[in-house]
Amino acid sequence: MVNDIATLKLETGLNKNALEALSRSKNEPAWMRARRLEAWHLYEETPLPAANDELWRRTSLKSLNLDAALALAPAPTGDAALPEKFQQIANDTAAGGVLAQSNATTVFARLADDLKQRGVIFCDLDTAIREHPALVQKYFMTQAVTYTENRYATTKPSTSKSGRHEGGGYGDTIGDLKFAALHGAFFNSGTFLYVPRGVVIDLPLQTLTYFDAPNLAMFTHTLVVLEEGAAATLTENYASQSSEAQRFSNGAVELILQPGANLQYSHVQDFARNVWHFTTQTALMHQDTALTWLTGTLGSHTTKAFLDCKFLGAGANANLLGFFFGDGKQHFDQHTFQNHLVGNTASDLLFKGALKDEAYSAFRGLIRVNPNAQRSDAYQANRNILLSPKAHADSIPELEIEANDVRCTHGATVGPIDPEQIFYLMARAIPRRDAEKLIVEGFFDTLMQKIPLETVRNELTQAIQTKLGVDGDAQK
Repeated sequence: MVNDIATLKLETGLNKNALEALSRSKNEPAWMRARRLEAWHLYEETPLPAANDELWRRTSLKSLNLDAALALAPAPTGDAALPEKFQQIANDTAAGGVLAQSNATTVFARLADDLKQRGVIFCDLDTAIREHPALVQKYFMTQAVTYTENRYATTKPSTSKSGRHEGGGYGDTIGDLKFAALHGAFFNSGTFLYVPRGVVIDLPLQTLTYFDAPNLAMFTHTLVVLEEGAAATLTENYASQSSEAQRFSNGAVELILQPGANLQYSHVQDFARNVWHFTTQTALMHQDTALTWLTGTLGSHTTKAFLDCKFLGAGANANLLGFFFGDGKQHFDQHTFQNHLVGNTASDLLFKGALKDEAYSAFRGLIRVNPNAQRSDAYQANRNILLSPKAHADSIPELEIEANDVRCTHGATVGPIDPEQIFYLMARAIPRRDAEKLIVEGFFDTLMQKIPLETVRNELTQAIQTKLGVDGDAQK
């Protein structure tokens, strides 16, 4: 691996030579290397999103620089590679399993013996490719997160000569095809969770991902497969060390629920302020499945997220939750897609955000009910609190209804804290600053309680309190 690392350091930037060196360093099978090259070919052919692309016009890519990015870094050693707050979480005995990765290398892994005996697989993605190739080959970027051109369309869309899809709807565009292809070419770390048929995991599972190596680009990939009647809870926590240089993260999450499966999934990102973070997350829900999906966004300089929930079987029910808190000049741009492909399915989405200083948030959520999805029930709400006059939030809820027997509603609010709430608390001798903290903490509390591990909840509560107590353009 030493020679490959040296090659990558000479081949700065993300290119074909770096891709092949990365694959060699992992001693990957031929089929995985072929998939990487296929993704790279598509990435090269696909133009960057145009400035007037509806899905991208609120996030400029002019300042994004990938010339110095590396796909591989020297391996860290031991738990010391993790920050203290992650080490505390890793030692939490309330978790049935913990997987910790630093700079794309696993530094800690634990899974309860009884879960191993019941056939549960919980490991890093490299180990899964090596020890469970058939499962990975079947599911990895083939069904959920893909880099094919129709990943948001229910019918084959028309395309222009540039490769951009024609049409104005969310489902008629390629969205994140460019960055999904780049991820498929360079994924360098990740998590694989497989729960066999009928296995119910009572204790939550936890992953921790951290990076601090200079110029390392993170391409983390989470693949979760729950077979028929299986149940699990997985919480993922992401962080990085701050530095002056720009950093890049491009992640993907695939949640595949076979009939009757039940998953509680939390994905919390608190990257340092020098990170440009792109993420594509997709859930496939078959018949009678249940999903609680929580997304938390606290860190990064810029976050661009696509979250897609596809309802493929009757009786599927999803509770989609999100919280975000921006300060300084943070920029969060999030897209959600509740895609009801069949009828008798239900989705309930609630995203809450707070912004202070000059932070910016864009939320665009689409509920689509396809022609054969009669008796779909979908709700979408986005609530935003502005804590300073220069903070700004755009909320763009959308409905595309092609069936006539449905119940679909949406709502959005953007505004400062209710002055009556401030007055009520101040009238009880609570200073204004403390009153605002109490209101914001209460605003997020219903979402925070959905996180199963107390250590994670405490860590996030501390992060929110830090944001509330910091003025201006503070850096972590």
